[in-house]
Amino acid sequence: MDQSVFDRLGVKPVINAAGKMTALGASVLSDTTAAAMAEAGRHFVDMGELLRAADRLVARATGAEAGFITSCSAAGITIASAACLTRGDVARTEALPFVAGPPDEVLIQRGHIIHFGAPILQMIALAGARVVEIGATNRTQQNMLRQAITPRTAAIMFVVSHHTHPAGFVGLEETLQIAREHDVPVIVDAAAETDLRKYIAAGADLVIYSAHKSLNAPTAGIIAGRRDLIDACLQQNGGIGRTMKIGKEGIVGCLAALQQYVDAVEPTTDIAAVAALGAKLNGIPGLTTALSPDATRPEIVRLKLTVDPGKAKLDGRGLVTRLTAHSPSIRTRNHDVEHGVIEVDFRTLAPGDADVIAAAARQYLT
Repeated sequence: MDQSVFDRLGVKPVINAAGKMTALGASVLSDTTAAAMAEAGRHFVDMGELLRAADRLVARATGAEAGFITSCSAAGITIASAACLTRGDVARTEALPFVAGPPDEVLIQRGHIIHFGAPILQMIALAGARVVEIGATNRTQQNMLRQAITPRTAAIMFVVSHHTHPAGFVGLEETLQIAREHDVPVIVDAAAETDLRKYIAAGADLVIYSAHKSLNAPTAGIIAGRRDLIDACLQQNGGIGRTMKIGKEGIVGCLAALQQYVDAVEPTTDIAAVAALGAKLNGIPGLTTALSPDATRPEIVRLKLTVDPGKAKLDGRGLVTRLTAHSPSIRTRNHDVEHGVIEVDFRTLAPGDADVIAAAARQYLT
């Protein structure tokens, strides 16, 4: 039998029950996307022309005036911040991250300061921006945001993520209204979100998506938004964005995945499959199962496993440790493991994976 590319590297593939996580390779490419990337790799092309084509296709897919593709959504945060700092001024672009005068601040609600594998504050600061935190960890009021806006304000960063909690904070509609009152752009970090039109339609000036999470694309970041600000994003390729540039293969693969996504929006989770795995786990002492809709993307439904350490052989962390060490290694969604809760995401499972997960869970808990 021929060895796979991972066998030759001595790397073992895993069962990904965690979802579209960067640490697990994010997505599996379709044959169409992989073929488009391979073809792109066999040709030379004018990169400026390719980026202009990407601009048009991203705009069409998102309803924005323009679009830009970079290496990932983290790069998108930096580049979008830089675009709002420079606004098309070549001298400022080439001076970054050393900003000469206002606007030089990016506002963010403290409850939106997330760590997604790296700190979002670091991604903003890489552009040269001074980050201004608004409110407290569990509350931000509209007057706090209004009072924080000054002539130094370059943009407001608004984060849509399961890591944030909407209660107690200024919502997107109110943020956009306040920003318009002061003529300040709003950047929406919607990295893992699946609705490519929602935030542009709401009035956001720039929206960032992780293509390898939203679209099953190769690793890439999409920025959609205002024509002038997207032009300023593109200008960063001659500045700090040079370190974050994406090659022709990545752009073509991203566009191929984007077109497939637009033509056939990602299907909702097969509730029958989720329920079937839950049924296979019934009867395991100390383990209960339930359907778990995603907080910001309710079309995504996972299976939640709750482990009662008083009745089970292991606690939640112990089960995760055993599943990770299993052969093949099983990776689950563990954001609430300290409460004995782990989740299984079906979007990234291959045929037969659910049976392996069920057998392993039963093996370690009984």
